[in-house]
Amino acid sequence: MNLIQALRRAADSDYGVRLFGRDGSVVRKSFAQLLSEAILLAEQLHKQGLRADDAAALIAPTGFEFVRALFALFLLKARPFCLATPRLGRMADYSGATSALLRAAGARVVLAEEASRKQLQSAASACELGLLAIDESDALDNLPDLDSSLAALPGCQSKTEDIALIQFSSGTTVDPKPIALSHGNLLANTRAILSVFPGAISDHSGCSWLPLHHDMGLIGGLITAFVAPGDITLVRPEDFVARPALWLQALSESGATVSPAPNFALQMCAERVRQEDLVGLDLSRLQMALIGAETVHEATLRRFAERFAECGFRYEAFTPVYGLAEATLAVTFSAIGRAPQAANLDRTALAEGRALSIAGDAEQSRRLRVVSVGRPLPGVEVELRDASAQAAPEGSVGKIFVRGPSVMSGYYLRPEATAQTLRNGWLDTGDLGFIYEDELYIYGREKDVIIIHGRNHDPAMIEHAVHGAGGLQHDRAVAFAIADERRASEGFVLLAEKERGKADAAALARAAREAIIAATGLIPERVGVLEAGKLPRTTSGKVRRGAAARLYLAGLLETLAESRRDE
Repeated sequence: MNLIQALRRAADSDYGVRLFGRDGSVVRKSFAQLLSEAILLAEQLHKQGLRADDAAALIAPTGFEFVRALFALFLLKARPFCLATPRLGRMADYSGATSALLRAAGARVVLAEEASRKQLQSAASACELGLLAIDESDALDNLPDLDSSLAALPGCQSKTEDIALIQFSSGTTVDPKPIALSHGNLLANTRAILSVFPGAISDHSGCSWLPLHHDMGLIGGLITAFVAPGDITLVRPEDFVARPALWLQALSESGATVSPAPNFALQMCAERVRQEDLVGLDLSRLQMALIGAETVHEATLRRFAERFAECGFRYEAFTPVYGLAEATLAVTFSAIGRAPQAANLDRTALAEGRALSIAGDAEQSRRLRVVSVGRPLPGVEVELRDASAQAAPEGSVGKIFVRGPSVMSGYYLRPEATAQTLRNGWLDTGDLGFIYEDELYIYGREKDVIIIHGRNHDPAMIEHAVHGAGGLQHDRAVAFAIADERRASEGFVLLAEKERGKADAAALARAAREAIIAATGLIPERVGVLEAGKLPRTTSGKVRRGAAARLYLAGLLETLAESRRDE
Protein backbone atom coordinates (compact mmCIF):
# COMPACT_ATOMS: atom_id res chain seq x y z
CA MET A 1 0.00 0.00 0.00
CA ASN A 2 1.14 3.57 -0.65
CA LEU A 3 -0.03 7.01 0.47
CA ILE A 4 -2.11 7.53 -2.68
CA GLN A 5 -4.10 4.39 -1.90
CA ALA A 6 -4.60 5.66 1.65
CA LEU A 7 -5.79 9.00 0.24
CA ARG A 8 -8.17 7.26 -2.13
CA ARG A 9 -9.63 5.29 0.77
CA ALA A 10 -10.03 8.50 2.79
CA ALA A 11 -11.83 10.09 -0.18
CA ASP A 12 -14.51 7.37 0.10
CA SER A 13 -15.23 8.49 3.66
CA ASP A 14 -17.07 11.52 4.98
CA TYR A 15 -13.94 12.82 6.73
CA GLY A 16 -11.83 15.83 5.88
CA VAL A 17 -9.90 18.90 7.01
CA ARG A 18 -11.40 21.75 9.04
CA LEU A 19 -9.76 25.17 9.40
CA PHE A 20 -10.51 26.98 12.66
CA GLY A 21 -10.18 30.71 12.14
CA ARG A 22 -9.00 33.42 14.51
CA ASP A 23 -12.62 34.58 14.83
CA GLY A 24 -13.82 31.07 15.69
CA SER A 25 -15.24 30.38 12.23
CA VAL A 26 -14.84 26.92 10.68
CA VAL A 27 -14.34 26.09 7.00
CA ARG A 28 -14.29 22.44 5.95
CA LYS A 29 -13.27 20.43 2.89
CA SER A 30 -13.62 16.67 2.55
CA PHE A 31 -10.67 14.49 1.60
CA ALA A 32 -12.54 13.70 -1.63
CA GLN A 33 -12.68 17.37 -2.57
CA LEU A 34 -9.06 18.01 -1.60
CA LEU A 35 -7.87 14.98 -3.57
CA SER A 36 -9.86 16.07 -6.65
CA GLU A 37 -8.37 19.57 -6.43
CA ALA A 38 -4.90 18.04 -5.96
CA ILE A 39 -5.31 16.08 -9.21
CA LEU A 40 -5.93 19.30 -11.14
CA LEU A 41 -3.02 21.04 -9.43
CA ALA A 42 -0.77 18.06 -10.19
CA GLU A 43 -1.65 18.36 -13.88
CA GLN A 44 -0.80 22.08 -13.80
CA LEU A 45 2.52 21.46 -12.04
CA HIS A 46 3.41 18.71 -14.51
CA LYS A 47 2.81 21.11 -17.42
CA GLN A 48 5.23 23.52 -15.72
CA GLY A 49 7.96 20.90 -15.69
CA LEU A 50 7.66 19.15 -12.31
CA ARG A 51 8.55 15.47 -12.68
CA ALA A 52 8.66 12.28 -10.66
CA ASP A 53 11.55 12.08 -8.15
CA ASP A 54 12.07 15.88 -8.21
CA ALA A 55 12.76 17.27 -4.73
CA ALA A 56 10.20 20.05 -4.29
CA ALA A 57 10.09 22.56 -1.44
CA LEU A 58 6.59 23.38 -0.23
CA ILE A 59 6.53 26.72 1.59
CA ALA A 60 2.99 27.71 2.52
CA PRO A 61 1.00 28.58 5.64
CA THR A 62 -1.49 26.20 7.22
CA GLY A 63 -4.50 26.04 4.92
CA PHE A 64 -6.19 24.13 2.12
CA GLU A 65 -3.58 25.37 -0.37
CA PHE A 66 -0.86 23.58 1.60
CA VAL A 67 -2.86 20.35 1.85
CA ARG A 68 -3.80 20.37 -1.82
CA ALA A 69 -0.19 21.03 -2.90
CA LEU A 70 1.19 18.26 -0.69
CA PHE A 71 -1.32 15.79 -2.14
CA ALA A 72 -0.42 16.97 -5.66
CA LEU A 73 3.26 16.27 -5.01
CA PHE A 74 2.41 12.78 -3.77
CA LEU A 75 0.37 12.24 -6.95
CA LEU A 76 3.29 13.26 -9.15
CA LYS A 77 5.65 10.98 -7.21
CA ALA A 78 7.77 14.02 -6.41
CA ARG A 79 9.74 14.27 -3.18
CA PRO A 80 8.21 17.09 -1.13
CA PHE A 81 9.83 18.75 1.85
CA CYS A 82 7.99 21.38 3.85
CA LEU A 83 9.70 24.52 5.14
CA ALA A 84 8.67 27.41 7.36
CA THR A 85 7.00 30.36 5.68
CA PRO A 86 8.57 33.84 5.87
CA ARG A 87 6.07 34.87 8.53
CA LEU A 88 6.92 31.79 10.62
CA GLY A 89 10.66 31.84 9.91
CA ARG A 90 12.34 32.80 13.16
CA MET A 91 15.94 32.90 12.00
CA ALA A 92 17.52 36.33 11.73
CA ASP A 93 18.35 35.55 8.11
CA TYR A 94 15.33 33.68 6.76
CA SER A 95 16.55 33.81 3.16
CA GLY A 96 20.00 32.45 4.00
CA ALA A 97 18.66 29.66 6.21
CA THR A 98 16.08 28.65 3.60
CA SER A 99 18.69 28.66 0.83
CA ALA A 100 20.82 26.26 2.88
CA LEU A 101 17.88 23.87 3.30
CA LEU A 102 17.04 24.05 -0.41
CA ARG A 103 20.61 23.13 -1.30
CA ALA A 104 20.79 20.36 1.31
CA ALA A 105 17.75 18.63 -0.20
CA GLY A 106 18.80 19.17 -3.80
CA ALA A 107 15.60 21.06 -4.55
CA ARG A 108 14.46 21.35 -8.16
CA VAL A 109 11.59 23.78 -7.55
CA VAL A 110 9.85 25.83 -4.85
CA LEU A 111 6.06 25.78 -4.48
CA ALA A 112 4.47 28.74 -2.71
CA GLU A 113 1.47 31.06 -2.65
CA GLU A 114 1.60 34.10 -4.87
CA ALA A 115 1.62 36.37 -1.80
CA SER A 116 4.96 34.91 -0.65
CA ARG A 117 6.80 35.14 -3.98
CA LYS A 118 8.63 38.39 -3.22
CA GLN A 119 9.85 37.16 0.17
CA LEU A 120 10.99 33.83 -1.29
CA GLN A 121 12.52 35.16 -4.48
CA SER A 122 15.92 35.79 -2.91
CA ALA A 123 16.27 32.25 -1.54
CA ALA A 124 15.02 30.66 -4.77
CA SER A 125 17.27 32.81 -6.94
CA ALA A 126 20.32 32.01 -4.81
CA CYS A 127 19.72 28.32 -5.62
CA GLU A 128 18.72 29.03 -9.23
CA LEU A 129 15.25 27.58 -8.66
CA GLY A 130 11.91 28.46 -10.16
CA LEU A 131 8.88 29.43 -8.08
CA LEU A 132 5.57 27.73 -8.87
CA ALA A 133 2.30 29.12 -7.53
CA ILE A 134 -0.16 26.86 -5.68
CA ASP A 135 -3.00 29.34 -5.24
CA GLU A 136 -6.54 28.20 -5.95
CA SER A 137 -7.72 28.89 -9.52
CA ASP A 138 -11.05 28.87 -11.34
CA ALA A 139 -10.13 25.54 -12.91
CA LEU A 140 -10.52 23.86 -9.53
CA ASP A 141 -14.28 24.33 -9.79
CA ASN A 142 -14.47 21.55 -12.41
CA LEU A 143 -13.41 18.56 -10.35
CA PRO A 144 -12.32 15.38 -12.16
CA ASP A 145 -13.42 11.77 -11.79
CA LEU A 146 -11.13 10.33 -9.13
CA ASP A 147 -10.39 6.83 -10.39
CA SER A 148 -9.75 7.61 -14.05
CA SER A 149 -7.63 10.65 -13.19
CA LEU A 150 -5.59 8.88 -10.53
CA ALA A 151 -4.69 6.06 -12.90
CA ALA A 152 -2.90 8.53 -15.17
CA LEU A 153 -0.66 9.93 -12.43
CA PRO A 154 2.71 8.33 -11.53
CA GLY A 155 2.19 8.51 -7.78
CA CYS A 156 -0.41 5.73 -7.91
CA GLN A 157 2.35 3.31 -8.92
CA SER A 158 4.58 4.21 -5.95
CA LYS A 159 6.16 1.24 -4.21
CA THR A 160 6.47 0.79 -0.46
CA GLU A 161 10.19 1.55 -0.58
CA ASP A 162 9.89 4.66 -2.78
CA ILE A 163 10.70 8.00 -1.16
CA ALA A 164 7.46 9.79 -0.31
CA LEU A 165 8.69 12.68 1.82
CA ILE A 166 11.86 14.46 2.84
CA GLN A 167 11.91 15.99 6.28
CA PHE A 168 14.68 17.69 8.15
CA SER A 169 16.22 16.68 11.45
CA SER A 170 15.54 19.21 14.17
CA GLY A 171 18.94 20.89 13.95
CA THR A 172 18.84 21.57 17.70
CA THR A 173 22.46 20.52 18.15
CA VAL A 174 23.87 20.43 14.61
CA ASP A 175 22.96 21.67 11.16
CA PRO A 176 19.68 20.07 9.98
CA LYS A 177 20.01 17.09 7.64
CA PRO A 178 17.42 15.95 5.06
CA ILE A 179 15.81 12.61 5.91
CA ALA A 180 14.39 10.26 3.26
CA LEU A 181 11.11 8.67 4.34
CA SER A 182 9.42 6.03 2.25
CA HIS A 183 5.72 5.28 1.83
CA GLY A 184 6.35 2.25 4.03
CA ASN A 185 7.97 4.36 6.77
CA LEU A 186 5.03 6.76 6.91
CA LEU A 187 2.35 4.08 6.83
CA ALA A 188 4.12 1.95 9.44
CA ASN A 189 4.45 4.84 11.88
CA THR A 190 0.95 6.24 11.45
CA ARG A 191 -0.58 2.78 11.78
CA ALA A 192 1.47 2.09 14.91
CA ILE A 193 0.19 5.35 16.41
CA LEU A 194 -3.40 4.53 15.49
CA SER A 195 -3.09 1.03 16.92
CA VAL A 196 -2.83 2.35 20.49
CA PHE A 197 -5.94 4.53 20.25
CA PRO A 198 -8.62 3.17 22.59
CA GLY A 199 -11.83 1.84 21.07
CA ALA A 200 -12.71 2.22 17.39
CA ILE A 201 -10.74 4.59 15.16
CA SER A 202 -14.05 6.07 14.01
CA ASP A 203 -14.58 7.33 17.57
CA HIS A 204 -11.60 9.69 17.24
CA SER A 205 -10.76 12.99 15.60
CA GLY A 206 -7.75 15.27 15.82
CA CYS A 207 -6.97 18.92 16.41
CA SER A 208 -3.59 20.61 15.92
CA TRP A 209 -2.05 24.08 15.80
CA LEU A 210 1.46 22.75 15.11
CA PRO A 211 3.16 23.99 11.91
CA LEU A 212 2.74 21.66 8.95
CA HIS A 213 6.46 21.93 8.19
CA HIS A 214 7.11 20.17 11.52
CA ASP A 215 6.90 16.37 11.71
CA MET A 216 4.56 16.40 14.71
CA GLY A 217 2.09 18.64 12.86
CA LEU A 218 2.48 17.11 9.38
CA ILE A 219 2.71 13.40 10.19
CA GLY A 220 1.14 13.29 13.64
CA GLY A 221 -1.70 15.53 12.50
CA LEU A 222 -2.50 15.64 8.78
CA ILE A 223 -1.05 12.37 7.44
CA THR A 224 -2.30 10.27 10.36
CA ALA A 225 -5.76 11.78 9.80
CA PHE A 226 -6.11 10.58 6.23
CA VAL A 227 -4.50 7.20 6.95
CA ALA A 228 -7.04 6.57 9.74
CA PRO A 229 -9.19 8.14 8.18
CA GLY A 230 -10.72 10.76 10.46
CA ASP A 231 -11.41 14.47 10.75
CA ILE A 232 -8.58 16.87 11.56
CA THR A 233 -9.14 20.44 12.75
CA LEU A 234 -6.24 22.79 12.05
CA VAL A 235 -5.46 26.07 13.80
CA ARG A 236 -2.87 28.32 12.18
CA PRO A 237 0.28 28.45 14.35
CA GLU A 238 0.46 32.24 14.19
CA ASP A 239 -3.11 32.41 15.49
CA PHE A 240 -2.23 30.13 18.41
CA VAL A 241 0.82 32.24 19.30
CA ALA A 242 -1.29 35.40 19.21
CA ARG A 243 -4.12 33.82 21.21
CA PRO A 244 -3.39 30.44 22.85
CA ALA A 245 -7.06 30.16 23.85
CA LEU A 246 -7.88 29.45 20.18
CA TRP A 247 -6.39 25.98 20.45
CA LEU A 248 -8.60 25.21 23.44
CA GLN A 249 -11.64 26.67 21.71
CA ALA A 250 -10.94 24.55 18.63
CA LEU A 251 -10.68 21.46 20.85
CA SER A 252 -13.97 22.33 22.49
CA GLU A 253 -15.84 23.13 19.24
CA SER A 254 -14.57 20.07 17.35
CA GLY A 255 -14.82 17.57 20.18
CA ALA A 256 -11.38 16.26 19.18
CA THR A 257 -10.11 13.28 21.15
CA VAL A 258 -6.42 13.66 20.28
CA SER A 259 -4.14 16.68 20.00
CA PRO A 260 -0.33 17.01 19.98
CA ALA A 261 1.65 19.81 21.60
CA PRO A 262 5.09 20.55 23.07
CA ASN A 263 5.55 21.40 26.74
CA PHE A 264 5.86 25.15 26.11
CA ALA A 265 2.34 25.32 24.61
CA LEU A 266 0.87 24.13 27.90
CA GLN A 267 2.82 26.80 29.74
CA MET A 268 1.57 29.48 27.35
CA CYS A 269 -2.04 28.42 27.87
CA ALA A 270 -1.70 28.31 31.65
CA GLU A 271 -0.18 31.80 31.70
CA ARG A 272 -2.03 33.66 28.95
CA VAL A 273 -5.56 32.24 28.65
CA ARG A 274 -7.96 34.63 30.38
CA GLN A 275 -10.68 33.55 32.77
CA GLU A 276 -13.36 34.91 30.42
CA ASP A 277 -12.04 32.59 27.69
CA LEU A 278 -13.07 29.59 29.79
CA VAL A 279 -16.79 30.34 29.50
CA GLY A 280 -18.45 27.48 27.61
CA LEU A 281 -15.13 25.67 27.10
CA ASP A 282 -15.48 21.86 27.14
CA LEU A 283 -12.23 19.86 27.19
CA SER A 284 -13.78 16.68 28.59
CA ARG A 285 -13.66 14.80 25.27
CA LEU A 286 -9.88 15.11 24.89
CA GLN A 287 -8.50 11.63 25.61
CA MET A 288 -4.93 11.96 24.31
CA ALA A 289 -2.96 15.18 24.76
CA LEU A 290 0.26 13.96 23.14
CA ILE A 291 3.12 15.89 24.74
CA GLY A 292 6.50 15.69 23.05
CA ALA A 293 9.09 17.41 20.82
CA GLU A 294 10.93 18.71 23.89
CA THR A 295 11.47 17.86 27.55
CA VAL A 296 8.20 17.15 29.38
CA HIS A 297 8.00 18.81 32.79
CA GLU A 298 5.59 17.48 35.38
CA ALA A 299 5.12 20.90 36.98
CA THR A 300 3.85 22.26 33.65
CA LEU A 301 1.46 19.33 33.20
CA ARG A 302 -0.01 19.87 36.66
CA ARG A 303 -0.31 23.61 36.22
CA PHE A 304 -2.22 23.17 32.96
CA ALA A 305 -4.46 20.47 34.44
CA GLU A 306 -5.31 22.60 37.48
CA ARG A 307 -5.96 25.68 35.35
CA PHE A 308 -8.42 23.91 33.05
CA ALA A 309 -9.96 21.33 35.37
CA GLU A 310 -13.13 23.44 35.52
CA CYS A 311 -13.45 22.93 31.74
CA GLY A 312 -13.44 19.16 32.11
CA PHE A 313 -9.76 18.56 31.35
CA ARG A 314 -8.43 15.42 33.04
CA TYR A 315 -4.81 14.96 34.08
CA GLU A 316 -5.06 11.39 32.78
CA ALA A 317 -5.46 12.78 29.24
CA PHE A 318 -1.78 13.72 29.16
CA THR A 319 0.21 11.22 27.08
CA PRO A 320 3.95 11.99 27.11
CA VAL A 321 5.64 10.63 23.99
CA TYR A 322 9.10 10.33 22.49
CA GLY A 323 10.15 10.38 18.87
CA LEU A 324 12.44 11.92 16.30
CA ALA A 325 12.38 12.75 12.60
CA GLU A 326 14.78 9.92 11.71
CA ALA A 327 12.19 7.42 13.00
CA THR A 328 9.45 9.17 10.96
CA LEU A 329 7.85 10.52 14.13
CA ALA A 330 6.85 8.43 17.14
CA VAL A 331 8.94 5.86 19.03
CA THR A 332 7.25 5.50 22.43
CA PHE A 333 3.85 6.34 23.90
CA SER A 334 2.77 6.48 27.51
CA ALA A 335 -0.22 4.34 28.43
CA ILE A 336 -3.46 5.93 27.21
CA GLY A 337 -5.82 7.06 29.98
CA ARG A 338 -3.23 6.71 32.74
CA ALA A 339 -1.80 9.67 34.61
CA PRO A 340 1.77 10.48 33.50
CA GLN A 341 4.38 8.58 35.48
CA ALA A 342 7.29 10.43 37.05
CA ALA A 343 10.20 9.29 39.18
CA ASN A 344 12.13 11.01 41.96
CA LEU A 345 15.76 10.31 41.13
CA ASP A 346 19.02 10.95 42.91
CA ARG A 347 20.82 13.74 41.00
CA THR A 348 24.27 12.55 42.03
CA ALA A 349 23.67 8.97 40.95
CA LEU A 350 22.07 10.11 37.69
CA ALA A 351 25.07 12.30 36.92
CA GLU A 352 27.21 9.17 37.37
CA GLY A 353 25.00 7.22 34.96
CA ARG A 354 22.72 5.40 37.41
CA ALA A 355 18.96 5.89 37.90
CA LEU A 356 18.35 5.52 41.63
CA SER A 357 15.14 6.56 43.36
CA ILE A 358 15.22 9.02 46.22
CA ALA A 359 12.61 10.11 48.73
CA GLY A 360 10.22 12.76 47.42
CA ASP A 361 10.88 14.97 50.43
CA ALA A 362 14.66 15.05 49.90
CA GLU A 363 16.29 18.43 49.28
CA GLN A 364 15.54 19.84 45.86
CA SER A 365 19.22 20.06 44.94
CA ARG A 366 19.54 16.28 45.60
CA ARG A 367 16.54 15.02 43.64
CA LEU A 368 15.31 15.29 40.09
CA ARG A 369 11.75 14.64 38.99
CA VAL A 370 11.69 13.04 35.52
CA VAL A 371 8.59 12.16 33.46
CA SER A 372 8.32 8.81 31.68
CA VAL A 373 7.70 8.75 27.92
CA GLY A 374 6.28 5.23 28.06
CA ARG A 375 7.00 2.12 26.04
CA PRO A 376 7.78 1.43 22.36
CA LEU A 377 4.94 1.44 19.84
CA PRO A 378 4.04 -1.90 18.22
CA GLY A 379 6.77 -2.98 15.81
CA VAL A 380 9.35 -0.62 17.30
CA GLU A 381 12.38 -1.81 19.26
CA VAL A 382 14.33 0.37 21.69
CA GLU A 383 17.73 -0.54 23.07
CA LEU A 384 20.02 1.40 25.41
CA ARG A 385 23.75 1.02 24.93
CA ASP A 386 26.75 2.03 27.02
CA ALA A 387 29.95 3.73 25.86
CA SER A 388 31.34 0.41 24.56
CA ALA A 389 28.21 -0.15 22.43
CA GLN A 390 27.02 -2.97 24.70
CA ALA A 391 23.48 -3.19 26.05
CA ALA A 392 23.21 -0.96 29.11
CA PRO A 393 21.74 -2.69 32.17
CA GLU A 394 18.34 -1.53 33.39
CA GLY A 395 18.70 1.55 35.55
CA SER A 396 21.82 2.78 33.74
CA VAL A 397 21.95 5.82 31.50
CA GLY A 398 22.76 4.87 27.92
CA LYS A 399 22.43 6.02 24.35
CA ILE A 400 19.06 5.25 22.78
CA PHE A 401 18.98 3.08 19.65
CA VAL A 402 15.78 2.39 17.69
CA ARG A 403 14.88 -0.24 15.10
CA GLY A 404 11.67 -0.82 13.18
CA PRO A 405 9.79 -0.28 9.91
CA SER A 406 9.41 3.46 10.53
CA VAL A 407 13.16 4.12 10.77
CA MET A 408 14.42 6.13 7.80
CA SER A 409 16.23 4.51 4.91
CA GLY A 410 18.89 7.17 5.37
CA TYR A 411 19.73 10.84 5.09
CA TYR A 412 18.87 12.15 1.65
CA LEU A 413 22.01 12.60 -0.48
CA ARG A 414 24.17 12.05 2.65
CA PRO A 415 25.64 8.51 2.53
CA GLU A 416 28.43 9.28 5.05
CA ALA A 417 26.00 10.72 7.60
CA THR A 418 23.73 7.72 7.03
CA ALA A 419 26.58 5.28 7.71
CA GLN A 420 27.38 7.07 10.98
CA THR A 421 23.78 6.98 12.20
CA LEU A 422 22.36 3.68 10.88
CA ARG A 423 24.16 0.50 11.93
CA ASN A 424 22.74 -2.91 11.04
CA GLY A 425 19.26 -1.48 10.95
CA TRP A 426 19.62 0.28 14.31
CA LEU A 427 19.24 4.07 14.44
CA ASP A 428 21.62 5.91 16.75
CA THR A 429 19.30 8.65 18.03
CA GLY A 430 22.00 10.64 19.81
CA ASP A 431 19.60 10.85 22.77
CA LEU A 432 20.41 9.60 26.25
CA GLY A 433 17.96 7.86 28.53
CA PHE A 434 17.35 5.03 30.94
CA ILE A 435 14.77 2.34 31.65
CA TYR A 436 13.09 2.63 35.03
CA GLU A 437 10.30 0.23 36.01
CA ASP A 438 10.06 -0.94 32.38
CA GLU A 439 9.49 2.56 30.94
CA LEU A 440 11.77 4.90 29.00
CA TYR A 441 12.98 8.18 30.48
CA ILE A 442 14.90 10.75 28.45
CA TYR A 443 18.02 12.33 29.92
CA GLY A 444 19.21 14.79 27.29
CA ARG A 445 21.32 14.47 24.15
CA GLU A 446 24.80 13.00 24.01
CA LYS A 447 26.29 16.07 22.31
CA ASP A 448 24.60 18.50 24.67
CA VAL A 449 25.66 16.83 27.92
CA ILE A 450 27.57 19.06 30.34
CA ILE A 451 30.28 17.12 32.20
CA ILE A 452 31.40 18.61 35.50
CA HIS A 453 34.01 16.68 37.49
CA GLY A 454 33.18 13.49 35.58
CA ARG A 455 29.42 13.72 36.08
CA ASN A 456 26.91 14.17 33.28
CA HIS A 457 24.26 16.88 33.52
CA ASP A 458 21.35 17.38 31.16
CA PRO A 459 21.26 21.04 30.02
CA ALA A 460 17.46 20.90 29.71
CA MET A 461 17.21 20.39 33.47
CA ILE A 462 19.45 23.42 34.06
CA GLU A 463 17.39 25.50 31.64
CA HIS A 464 14.19 24.50 33.37
CA ALA A 465 15.56 25.73 36.69
CA VAL A 466 15.20 29.37 35.55
CA HIS A 467 11.49 29.02 34.70
CA GLY A 468 10.62 30.31 38.14
CA ALA A 469 12.76 33.43 37.75
CA GLY A 470 10.24 36.12 36.90
CA GLY A 471 10.95 38.29 33.91
CA LEU A 472 12.60 35.55 31.82
CA GLN A 473 10.76 33.86 28.98
CA HIS A 474 9.81 30.23 29.58
CA ASP A 475 11.54 27.81 27.18
CA ARG A 476 13.78 30.59 25.89
CA ALA A 477 16.93 29.62 27.76
CA VAL A 478 19.96 27.61 26.68
CA ALA A 479 22.75 26.02 28.71
CA PHE A 480 26.02 24.77 27.21
CA ALA A 481 29.45 23.67 28.36
CA ILE A 482 32.62 25.77 28.28
CA ALA A 483 36.15 24.85 29.24
CA ASP A 484 37.20 25.83 32.75
CA GLU A 485 41.00 25.51 32.77
CA ARG A 486 41.30 26.87 36.32
CA ARG A 487 39.33 23.93 37.70
CA ALA A 488 40.48 21.38 35.09
CA SER A 489 36.88 20.64 34.29
CA GLU A 490 33.93 21.92 32.29
CA GLY A 491 31.81 24.78 33.41
CA PHE A 492 28.63 25.99 31.82
CA VAL A 493 26.96 29.15 30.62
CA LEU A 494 23.24 29.85 30.65
CA LEU A 495 21.71 32.41 28.33
CA ALA A 496 18.07 33.45 28.68
CA GLU A 497 15.82 35.87 26.87
CA LYS A 498 13.98 38.41 28.98
CA GLU A 499 10.33 39.23 28.62
CA ARG A 500 9.61 42.35 26.65
CA GLY A 501 9.44 45.45 28.80
CA LYS A 502 11.43 43.99 31.71
CA ALA A 503 14.20 46.56 32.16
CA ASP A 504 16.52 45.38 34.95
CA ALA A 505 18.56 42.76 33.10
CA ALA A 506 21.27 42.65 35.79
CA ALA A 507 18.72 41.74 38.47
CA LEU A 508 17.28 39.05 36.17
CA ALA A 509 20.75 37.55 35.63
CA ARG A 510 21.34 37.36 39.39
CA ALA A 511 17.89 35.84 40.00
CA ALA A 512 18.49 33.22 37.31
CA ARG A 513 21.86 32.28 38.84
CA GLU A 514 20.26 31.84 42.27
CA ALA A 515 17.45 29.75 40.79
CA ILE A 516 19.94 27.40 39.10
CA ILE A 517 21.99 26.93 42.26
CA ALA A 518 18.89 26.33 44.37
CA ALA A 519 17.37 23.79 41.95
CA THR A 520 20.49 21.86 40.87
CA GLY A 521 23.33 22.65 43.23
CA LEU A 522 25.44 23.58 40.19
CA ILE A 523 27.21 26.92 39.93
CA PRO A 524 27.18 28.49 36.45
CA GLU A 525 30.29 30.22 35.18
CA ARG A 526 28.11 32.93 33.65
CA VAL A 527 24.44 33.74 33.29
CA GLY A 528 23.60 36.14 30.49
CA VAL A 529 20.32 37.91 29.75
CA LEU A 530 19.44 38.75 26.15
CA GLU A 531 16.74 40.70 24.40
CA ALA A 532 13.72 38.65 23.28
CA GLY A 533 14.24 36.88 19.96
CA LYS A 534 18.05 36.81 20.03
CA LEU A 535 18.65 33.08 20.58
CA PRO A 536 19.00 31.04 17.36
CA ARG A 537 16.15 28.59 16.86
CA THR A 538 15.12 25.73 14.62
CA THR A 539 12.22 26.24 12.20
CA SER A 540 9.92 24.68 14.82
CA GLY A 541 11.00 27.23 17.43
CA LYS A 542 13.35 25.19 19.62
CA VAL A 543 16.57 26.88 20.70
CA ARG A 544 19.74 25.59 19.02
CA ARG A 545 22.24 25.01 21.81
CA GLY A 546 25.22 24.39 19.54
CA ALA A 547 24.55 27.48 17.42
CA ALA A 548 23.99 29.62 20.53
CA ALA A 549 27.28 28.42 22.04
CA ARG A 550 29.21 29.15 18.85
CA LEU A 551 27.73 32.64 18.51
CA TYR A 552 28.30 33.50 22.17
CA LEU A 553 31.89 32.27 22.28
CA ALA A 554 32.61 34.18 19.06
CA GLY A 555 31.28 37.37 20.64
CA LEU A 556 28.30 37.53 18.28
CA LEU A 557 25.54 37.26 20.90
CA GLU A 558 25.36 40.50 22.84
CA THR A 559 24.02 40.15 26.37
CA LEU A 560 22.26 42.96 28.20
CA ALA A 561 23.81 41.87 31.50
CA GLU A 562 25.76 38.96 32.95
CA SER A 563 26.20 37.45 36.38
CA ARG A 564 29.59 35.72 36.70
CA ARG A 565 30.87 33.05 39.07
CA ASP A 566 33.69 35.12 40.55
CA GLU A 567 31.67 38.25 41.22
